[in-house]
Amino acid sequence: MIGQYRSSPIALGRFTSTIGSMLVRRARQWPDHAVAATRSADHEYIPVPWSRFLDDIASLAGFLHGQGIRRGDRVAVFSPNSYGMLVWEMAVTSMGAVSVPIFAGYDVKNVTYILEHAEPKAIYVDGAKRLEIFEECPGRAGIGIVVTREPSRYACLADALKGGPMEAFLKLVAQVKPDHTAFIQYTSGTTGNPKGVMLSHRNIMSQRRALSKIWKVGRDSRFLSYLPWHHSFGGLFERFSALYHGATIYLEDSLGKDLDRLIQNWSLVKPTQFFSVPKIFIELVTESKLAPEVKEILFHPELKFVFTAAAPLPRECGEYFKAQNVQVMEGWGLTETSPCVTLTPPAKERIHSFVGEPIPGCEILTAEDGEILVRGPNIMKGYFKDPERTRRVLDDLGWFHTGDLGEISDYGLRMICRVDGLFKLSNGEKVSSMLVENAITISSRWIQHAIALGTGEEFVGALVFPNFRNLEHWAKEQGRTLPKGFELAQDREIQGLIAAEIQQNMSDFQPKYMEVQAFTIIPKELTLEDGELTPTMKVIRHRVAAKYHEWIEALFHPNRHPNKLPYIVRLKGEDYVYTW
Repeated sequence: MIGQYRSSPIALGRFTSTIGSMLVRRARQWPDHAVAATRSADHEYIPVPWSRFLDDIASLAGFLHGQGIRRGDRVAVFSPNSYGMLVWEMAVTSMGAVSVPIFAGYDVKNVTYILEHAEPKAIYVDGAKRLEIFEECPGRAGIGIVVTREPSRYACLADALKGGPMEAFLKLVAQVKPDHTAFIQYTSGTTGNPKGVMLSHRNIMSQRRALSKIWKVGRDSRFLSYLPWHHSFGGLFERFSALYHGATIYLEDSLGKDLDRLIQNWSLVKPTQFFSVPKIFIELVTESKLAPEVKEILFHPELKFVFTAAAPLPRECGEYFKAQNVQVMEGWGLTETSPCVTLTPPAKERIHSFVGEPIPGCEILTAEDGEILVRGPNIMKGYFKDPERTRRVLDDLGWFHTGDLGEISDYGLRMICRVDGLFKLSNGEKVSSMLVENAITISSRWIQHAIALGTGEEFVGALVFPNFRNLEHWAKEQGRTLPKGFELAQDREIQGLIAAEIQQNMSDFQPKYMEVQAFTIIPKELTLEDGELTPTMKVIRHRVAAKYHEWIEALFHPNRHPNKLPYIVRLKGEDYVYTW
């Protein structure tokens, strides 16, 4: 039995564009307009006009073609966001080859997996550290063409950009068809090894046409961009929105990791739109409340809207932007959907936990069990080298089974949980781990990450990973030293801080059976290097749960682990107690 259905009332219409043909048209339209800008050592942003951008793309495509790269060949890039990466990926896709972006922060193990799985014929490596990692990878043996930013024993990017025939490039572009694969985007791998999502030119360009019908981004727009381009939110949604509409991409060189630097760059660029995840918006709002000069920098008159995705934005954070006359827009989608499926309508009030209406060309459907199905020209071609998994998620009618649970109402689509993040208590009640975790962490001062647990148990428990930076500040204000290791986990004052915050954050939470009733503090920062976080900072639940399985058992069955009793906090009504 099928549940609810929704589609956009706006027709998508026909489109036949490819990435390369779109870039050629834009360069001819706006030859002197800045496509991107990078920050120099003397604190200025240096613009790059479209005319030079197209010349660089044509030159690089000519170099790769001369080295034997042909349509359909896979070509990797291992780089942080940079002008070099932008030129590389646009040259590769424009000539009909397939770009395989690799997260710049990956270690040897992760890079090796992607290289061995994707088997690229060429790669661009930016930075000495990444070159060292690449050279340690067994999977590099089959890569015949290596290009680096700095001079090395390999080809240098600067040499590959020293001119090439535009006519030959235009012929390559003309041979590319909309259904040809443009990208293999590897997912974050929260439930196992990353999956290689094959996305076509049609997938990417259908998004651009759809968004242009409901969302106006002027050529005078300035995007301060830090979201990593190996990931669909930054690399597909934000970056191609700028390229299609002519907005200038100002590369944010702190990559979102240094708030002071981000604010400094903000003051230089004065972005008209800003795309980010809730964590950064929360930090910006916090700084704005503490420092009037920061508030003045952030909320300048030309800031039109901010766009959030990946997790719910706290209501109070959204309301703060609204109070400054800045609209908050939100969207939902997956790498497999190129990535956008729904957007909150620009002219309507944003309602917490709802992620908007389908964009033109997209249809959404809820199955009997609440799983969200999506159909449209944005749906991937399939998973690279994995036809069986592709068959499991793409049915004969063209519906993509997302693995997300949701419901459709007059307010649009409401997200509930991932299918694999749903668990049942012993009484049969279903619990959404995502909703619980978001409730206790999304606006938390003391909690950096949390995992909600309770499969087959009588109540919901949580592993809490503290925010050490804020706790250090708190300890300093209290005139004491922050305890180290598991001394912190049994510290009564710190347990009290976190317990009170959990109770406050869940005071209005419904249904009540999903409230956290017990927790234990794990005094460790989850990291990408330890395989606990994805590049987009999502917790890899199964790995973390396996690592701390004894603590999880003690949370629900403390008598089996009496030595862990001092670390367990049981919440009861308005109070909390330390042991059972």
